[in-house]
Amino acid sequence: MADLLVDMDYAIMTINSQIVYKPTSQRDDPEPDNDREVYVGNLPQHYTIEKFVNFAKKCGSIYSVRLLKGSGGLNKGFGYIMYRSLATVDIAIETYNGTFLTESDTNKPLIVQKSLRNTIMMIYGLSQRNNNKYYIRTVGV
Repeated sequence: MADLLVDMDYAIMTINSQIVYKPTSQRDDPEPDNDREVYVGNLPQHYTIEKFVNFAKKCGSIYSVRLLKGSGGLNKGFGYIMYRSLATVDIAIETYNGTFLTESDTNKPLIVQKSLRNTIMMIYGLSQRNNNKYYIRTVGV
C-alpha cells in the first residue's frame, strides 16, 4: 500500500461492488478509449487492489484498475486494467497471458485478453403482442 500512497493524483474507492483505483477528480486527464482495457482472470481471491495495481504497472502506464468483489469481501477472481497506450495493452497480453502468479492458490494460468464491452440493453414494459423481430426492426439492431 505504501507505493500507492505516494501517488496523490489517484484514489482507491468502492463503486458498485468494485474496488477501483483511478485518477482523482482534480486531475485534468481524459479517460482513454475502451480498446485500452484488458481483462485479467484467474486471480487469487485474496489478491488485493494494491497488488493488482503494482502488477498492472509492470507493463506500462495505467489509467485505472478495477477489481470485482464477491459477497464475502474477497475479489471474484478477475479484474480490469485500463492502460494509457494501446501498445501497452499488447505488451500486457503477451507478457502475462498463460502465466502463473507466484502467490496464487488457484493453480490456474492467468487469462489476459482485451476487454469486451457489455452491450446489453434491458428494456422493460414491452407489449407481449409484438415478437422479437418487431422490436429488433424498431430499435435497428
